[in-house]
Amino acid sequence: MKNQRRFVYGRFAIFLTAAVFAIVALLNLAVGRLEQTNAWAVDVNGLNATDFDEATLDVLKLVKDDVHIYTVYQAGTENALRVQVESILEKYHALNRHIHVANIDPVTEPARISQLAGETELAEGAVIVANADESRIRIYNRDEYFGTTTYGNYHFTYLYLERYVTSALVYVTSSVTPHVFFLTGHGEIPPEACTLLAQALETRNYEVLSLDLTAQADQLGQNDAIIIADPSRDLADEEAAKLKSWLGTGGRLMVSLGYQIDTTGLPNLMKILDYYQLAYGEGVVYEDENETSRYWNGSTLNLVPELNSEHEITARLIEIGSANLIVPQARPIQPVQFPEAGTVYTKLLTTSSRAMAVTGSEKGNPGVQTLALAMLDADENLEKEKDIRIILMDSAYLLADSNLLYYCYNLNFTVTAIDWLINSSATVDVSSKVMTNSTLTIPDSGTAVRIGVITIAVIPLCIAIIGIIVWRRRRRL
Repeated sequence: MKNQRRFVYGRFAIFLTAAVFAIVALLNLAVGRLEQTNAWAVDVNGLNATDFDEATLDVLKLVKDDVHIYTVYQAGTENALRVQVESILEKYHALNRHIHVANIDPVTEPARISQLAGETELAEGAVIVANADESRIRIYNRDEYFGTTTYGNYHFTYLYLERYVTSALVYVTSSVTPHVFFLTGHGEIPPEACTLLAQALETRNYEVLSLDLTAQADQLGQNDAIIIADPSRDLADEEAAKLKSWLGTGGRLMVSLGYQIDTTGLPNLMKILDYYQLAYGEGVVYEDENETSRYWNGSTLNLVPELNSEHEITARLIEIGSANLIVPQARPIQPVQFPEAGTVYTKLLTTSSRAMAVTGSEKGNPGVQTLALAMLDADENLEKEKDIRIILMDSAYLLADSNLLYYCYNLNFTVTAIDWLINSSATVDVSSKVMTNSTLTIPDSGTAVRIGVITIAVIPLCIAIIGIIVWRRRRRL
């Protein structure tokens, strides 16, 4: 009888265990499905890759047309990055049903790859974003959105997938792409020397191009922007006339002149600026030695400007904690004495009240020096696309490739300034996902041996002893 009860009890226990396993398995499948369809996934790996930026959520609300996102993986490829990439893309689909996600196998579907990529080289891990008729396509290879980098003793893992995909969504669902032109033909800083700026603009959905005003002025559209950076030769009369005419219809212009540029050799460009009451001063700006917080690295030429907390450009930088700019070897920008009605001039970057401009051996009077200035001539009918917007800057270090674009927020300032210039809804800014690698470093071989002995021998032995003690006590019960 006693054995029979044990048998019944044992059979019931087995049945109950099997039932619990089945319920847990079904619950796991159900929750997993709900997680996929409702974007419930929580990322705990430090990158927060599935924790979308507010800008992405705003873009997703505006997508009303079908968009297809394709990954490029072979059927047998299984790795952690693919899992993470697919999790991110499935969240796009979960938050907007117009977005469809699928994989293309490059081995079994090479024709489909060629149809979408054309002559673009694709590697496994690429992501393709296309509109419904595939007339607008963006392609990102794995190395563009994922990798590791090193700065000094710090190692970082970056994942730019959300930034790129969200920018691509804006591009493929828009009919117009804003253009940023680098003026060429006058000894300017070439676009090739501004690759960091160009890359930052392209990820925000701008198309970055070179411009020859003599032959390509007809390419300029309303709300496009032109960057003129340190020209050593003046505009021809015909070029100046085209530039002035385009500006008057709602053009956007950014001019940067370093202290070494002789403005007397640029009369046509200066006349255009003067028409809008804008002008550069002469010399180079030095900060006062006692204003130690307003210069960097012991040099009063390396200015740390104060940002205007009220203008849209600089207020945004202050808000996101990007107010640390360094502007070396800057030339002063002249203050506007008598602004015209309806035109707003705003000092964006300024020095302390004790800075001065020095020309050769001549020192100017101490006072607040302007390092960047924004002008807005708003359309009288409040049609923003007809606004005339101009920004003056005074240092190549705000534009050209240099270590300062990495180590401080000069690049952020210039990109944000161009955002303000163009004022387009077809651009987007999504923060990058970056994680400091926290790999445990073993200092020497002796430490490695000790750790090995503890993990391989001591810990398992302790567990075995505890298990034997518990087993012997239960046998006595």
